[in-house]
Amino acid sequence: MKRYYIVFNEDGALHTRLPINATVPDPLPTGTVSVEGDLWLRTINEVDGAWMLSDDGKITKEPLPELKPDFSEIERQWRDVELESLKWLRERHRDEQDLDASTTLTPEQFTQLLTYMQQLRDWPQSPGFPALEQRPHRPDWIATPSQ
Repeated sequence: MKRYYIVFNEDGALHTRLPINATVPDPLPTGTVSVEGDLWLRTINEVDGAWMLSDDGKITKEPLPELKPDFSEIERQWRDVELESLKWLRERHRDEQDLDASTTLTPEQFTQLLTYMQQLRDWPQSPGFPALEQRPHRPDWIATPSQ
């Protein structure tokens, strides 16, 4: 009867399966278990859990851990992208001023831009962080980047 092999990590989690037509290494890698073909196939097809090897050698499918999003990290990433998307506008205005050229932004718009950028920097320390509805609001005259 054909035997199939599964390799488990030190913590008992499935690491890999040896291919069906693979030459079986001698000695077998540490953590290798010989299984019947139906179990070997189940470990491929049933991906709704984590396949584990217990200390007593029993192979079971454990529920996947519940993943909870890190909203603080998501909001920091949004803030960083938003700041990066505005730097060109700030730099263009400063360059126009340095060249004594007429500026694309009005002084009021430039103040609004700088204020918004500072609100973004302060966002992680604000009381409403990381609630989406508490994000700083982009001034209406600044084009919204395409999603």
